[in-house]
Amino acid sequence: MSLAMGASETAAPSSPDQVPPVPPAKRSWRQSLTPERKKLFRNFLFATTATYFSVMITKRAALSRRHVPSLFHHNNYVPQFNKYQDGIQAVTLGTLLSCSTFAMGVTGVALVFNINNAQEFHAAMRSYARGLGLQTELSKQLEKNLDPKAKELEDAIENFLSDSFPNEKPEVKEKKND
Repeated sequence: MSLAMGASETAAPSSPDQVPPVPPAKRSWRQSLTPERKKLFRNFLFATTATYFSVMITKRAALSRRHVPSLFHHNNYVPQFNKYQDGIQAVTLGTLLSCSTFAMGVTGVALVFNINNAQEFHAAMRSYARGLGLQTELSKQLEKNLDPKAKELEDAIENFLSDSFPNEKPEVKEKKND
């Protein structure tokens, strides 16, 4: 390459001490994912795929119910149908759509807020409520208006839940910003 094309004579270092430092290799976003985060992504992808397929199934079912008369048929002809079968199909498709959409919403919120299990969600909501000052005011108001039977029921539920979750106070993992 000639000097006219932009090459310089001092392109190569004259001694081994003057070698420019090599920048560290950048890690791709896939390498920086933890196994918990990968699991959250996988769950969200699965829920989104289930929602997509349930929407496609519902669309196909709705389009199959449409009556399009042929050329020499009356357009006021009502096709025969079975109301029980149509009712069961409507309930099934509605349940499929609502459950898959709910699953996609829950996994999406868990992915955004980096919540891996119910204990982390419980701890995050508790810290959020304390930050707003809701828990202390609400608990004081409930303590005043609580009758003995309700207090007994609350203690029974609290004992049951404390047996279900072994950690009394789960810790919330802090997000690390790289």
